[in-house]
Amino acid sequence: MALLYAAVMLYSSTVIGPAGINFVYRPPAEALRLFLATPYVEHGSDQRADWIGNLMMLVPFGFIVAGALWPRRVLLRIPAAIAAMALCIWVILAIKYLQLFFPPRTVTLNYIIAQTVGAAIGCCGWAAWHVRMNRLAARRDLVGAFVLALSLYSGALILFTLMPLDFALDSDDLAAMLRRVPSTVWAIPGTGRPPQVRAVLVFMAGAAFIPVGMLLTFTRRRVYRVTRGLPAVTILGLLLTTGVYALSSLVISAFPVAPSILYRTLGIVIGAAALRWLVRQPPDALRLWLRRAAPFLAVPYLVGVLVVNQLISRYWMSWHQVVQQAYPLGLLPLFDYYIVTKAEAAKNIVGHVALYLPVGVLFWMRYGQGAVGRAGVVAGLLSLCVEVARYFRPGLEGDFNAVVVAGLAAMMGAIAMPGVWSMFVALARRTGPAVVRRWDRGKGSPIDEERPMEVEEF
Repeated sequence: MALLYAAVMLYSSTVIGPAGINFVYRPPAEALRLFLATPYVEHGSDQRADWIGNLMMLVPFGFIVAGALWPRRVLLRIPAAIAAMALCIWVILAIKYLQLFFPPRTVTLNYIIAQTVGAAIGCCGWAAWHVRMNRLAARRDLVGAFVLALSLYSGALILFTLMPLDFALDSDDLAAMLRRVPSTVWAIPGTGRPPQVRAVLVFMAGAAFIPVGMLLTFTRRRVYRVTRGLPAVTILGLLLTTGVYALSSLVISAFPVAPSILYRTLGIVIGAAALRWLVRQPPDALRLWLRRAAPFLAVPYLVGVLVVNQLISRYWMSWHQVVQQAYPLGLLPLFDYYIVTKAEAAKNIVGHVALYLPVGVLFWMRYGQGAVGRAGVVAGLLSLCVEVARYFRPGLEGDFNAVVVAGLAAMMGAIAMPGVWSMFVALARRTGPAVVRRWDRGKGSPIDEERPMEVEEF
């Protein structure tokens, strides 16, 4: 994974350019002199988003490299962390040196510093993750792992919502952010898009906070249990979503909307209510119901995919029109991610992951653990059909990078679901109805049944 990630960074940082591949040979010694004279450039607030994007891009790489080099012996972990950081810096500098052969790319100390900081955060993140997972493994606490997963998701969601994290830091930027607050009161996501697309975007934005509601239902008294009531969750959710909106109002490149407080809080309440109901259901019966419901859930899911991609329409172009308007550079791998900001590219990738991850979940619900490969193939084919169809819609264009993202997202969903389900089963056994033993006089043997009681009857 570390080698693959490094290869993707090398390709996207050198080969791809605004006009495609543009390699210009220069003597390596001359390139080295230019590289050693790399300047530090004073940037304004308009460049802060790109700086943060460079930082965030190296966080996963630092995490993966540290994981690849992490030893089992405790005494070797500090040297391993130093080696991981040194390797990350070497890769960063090597890529920056090679960028000098692909004009109009330029190299500055600003982005070298940003990427180095990102790699350091990733390495520290791996160390913290390893300690936490070892602790959970030692306790064999699946419910604790479930809470950790919900916590990581909630943190990532809030971070994603605040992307690209270019907060207003001076008085002029802050004043500009405050002046736009009144325009956000009645704003709805998806400005300029059809009403049905905007409705789906609102639905997805609210649904994204369902796991946050699940997290807020937990309280801990020695062990985690689902005990917090809906009124308390609603108040906490309202405070959380209001805080997220307030912070996003200070992000220069963000477009906050005040109604998000309402539909995000609604998603939190739905998540809390759903988990409180789910943990009181027999896991085996619930698993059987999910297996039977999967084919029926696939229909609204497919409709949602078509709506989001604006493919339910009477207006289509002919094949000749598509060929005439085709943009050849769009077929270059990762080119569509290069021509936008790093924050927009990250949101595009996350959006496609969220769109096709349910394919893996549905396949697991129907077929169990052996559905990983089929889920990836089906999601890839579905995405391919969607992206090709987008070329025939006026004003739209396909993105074939989504095909790979879709296949991997569906496989991730199918791979993750057995672990998620085992965590849920452990939670249901801890929080759900107690097993009560009664004596069946007709059979002369004890029979276990589920009741919301904590007594034994004979």
